[in-house]
Parts: sequence; structure tokens; C-alpha cells
Amino acid sequence: MSAIEPGIVGTELQSHVPDDGALQWVDGSKETIEWLTPQDIAQTIGFIATLPPRANLRQVTIMPTRQSS
Repeated sequence: MSAIEPGIVGTELQSHVPDDGALQWVDGSKETIEWLTPQDIAQTIGFIATLPPRANLRQVTIMPTRQSS
């Protein structure tokens, strides 16, 4: 079984953030980081699903190239 930990992904969830400081960070990050898309995550899951049964990725962290870790 693989665990996938995504970085910043553009979804409708950002519109539900109640914290003003977090919303400002989200808005600012859009200008400096190209966020992942849901399709990026789906493609990664598809890659993992097609691995041979003898191969296992225990943990996958996918994040935008400019997002700090």
C-alpha cells in the first residue's frame, strides 16, 4: 500500500478557508508557485496503480517544484 502526501493542489477547498491570514498566504502563493492540479495527483495515483506487484512505493510526496518542503 502506498501513502500519497500532496503539496499545494488547486481545488475548491481554498475557498472554504476561514482564516484570513491563511487566505492571504493562499492568494500570495498563487503568484509565486504553480500549484498542482487534481489531474497531477490522478496521474501519480495512476502511475502507482500500474506498478508491478513486486514493486511498492511506501510513501510518495508530490509537491509543486517551487514549494518549500
